[in-house]
Amino acid sequence: MTKAGLRGCFGIALIIAAIAWAFCAPAGAQVPRVPDGPAVQVQFQIIHAFGGPGDGIGPGGGMVMDSKGNLYGVTGAGGAQGGGGTVYELSPGANGQWTETILHSFPIKAPSDGFEPIGMVIDGAGNLYGTTLFGGDGQYCFKWDYNGCGTVFELSPGANGEWTESILWNFCSLSDCADGTDPLVAPTLGPGGSLYGVAGTAFQLTPGSGGWTFTLLYTFCGIGPDCPTGSQPSSSLTLDAGGNLYGETSTGGDCSDNLGCGVVYVLHQQTNGQWKEVVLHDFGSMEDGDGPTGGLTFHDGGLYGVTEGGGDGCLPGCGTAFELTRGSGNNINEQIFWNFGGDGGAQGVSPGGGVVFNNQGDMFGVTGLGGEGGYGIVYGMKPEQNGKWAYAVLHTFDGSDGVEPETVTIDSKGDLFGTTGGGGAIGGGVAFELSPVKQGR
Repeated sequence: MTKAGLRGCFGIALIIAAIAWAFCAPAGAQVPRVPDGPAVQVQFQIIHAFGGPGDGIGPGGGMVMDSKGNLYGVTGAGGAQGGGGTVYELSPGANGQWTETILHSFPIKAPSDGFEPIGMVIDGAGNLYGTTLFGGDGQYCFKWDYNGCGTVFELSPGANGEWTESILWNFCSLSDCADGTDPLVAPTLGPGGSLYGVAGTAFQLTPGSGGWTFTLLYTFCGIGPDCPTGSQPSSSLTLDAGGNLYGETSTGGDCSDNLGCGVVYVLHQQTNGQWKEVVLHDFGSMEDGDGPTGGLTFHDGGLYGVTEGGGDGCLPGCGTAFELTRGSGNNINEQIFWNFGGDGGAQGVSPGGGVVFNNQGDMFGVTGLGGEGGYGIVYGMKPEQNGKWAYAVLHTFDGSDGVEPETVTIDSKGDLFGTTGGGGAIGGGVAFELSPVKQGR
């Protein structure tokens, strides 16, 4: 648990080029409480089963919500243009049913567009911004089979209900692919409509009257045993109020594994305008996590996340939930407050997608594996007075209702929404809603 003296602002007094800096976290989201007692009652509903004719297959990257309660997401395959993936909208109806609309279908191997979209963010005007793993016309993208090195795209709604796609950046547009290649995660929306992201690099895209400007912020080292600062950035960037960027790498660091066990890092802009990386935590001891992924969440003076492996919940490690807080001086303290894999894996294995909090400090997330059938779960955790956390499995997937949940998001009423990469009635994955059962229901 976070110590009382550290609550509020997760200040890190790191000295970078003789400059001290700190940040304050944004407010937490509203999500349903984990009720007291052993029984946790929730109502699960599949709101869309993917995989029908012309539909997308394999939703991923989570969903985002607009002010009217519509949900938006991507599928990595399927669609009407040869199976390069889709951007979809799910709209709620008065009868509790949801309607899907395909906003854009990506073609395969078309240099004018990307394909295999990864995830998206939404701005206040309803514009959608995302990345594709492949596609685009980066001129330095050398591959045996032309399929491009990925893109950043925008989808803008029109008055007639049509959506217009614009490619904001084609990766490998700079010599030697210095701008990055094959982005693995969604971009992050920043002040002034800027976009921040990672693609083996950290980058910024800034809108202007003449179009979008690409700025290379930082280049991560390659995969291998000699990368103590972390390689393979594995999560979207998290922006604090001071403009610092926080993220995770799935490999690199100083652990004994040949590829490294990953790090949590921060990118800080120095007075000369250059960006510098500082490793906040290096994973890899026997009890520590391995392979942080899914993103970082500010909450109540701490920085929270999950690792897909490591910990002592099972052998060789089924994942952890961790918190980073500022200690004395420049030290960053890590606490592993949950080890996944308990009860023979029934409590979930291999968490992903990060975590979300409500105002009461309850935490929610998913595991891609585990549960009674091994298909993954949605879990909730509640902090207790003794510094421990109460843990509850909110839903266990059985294949017919989805396989491998990825992440969850919330609406203004506190209902959880998420997707699974596979399973469901058609086999192409599902979008689901998980609502707390109120007393008297």
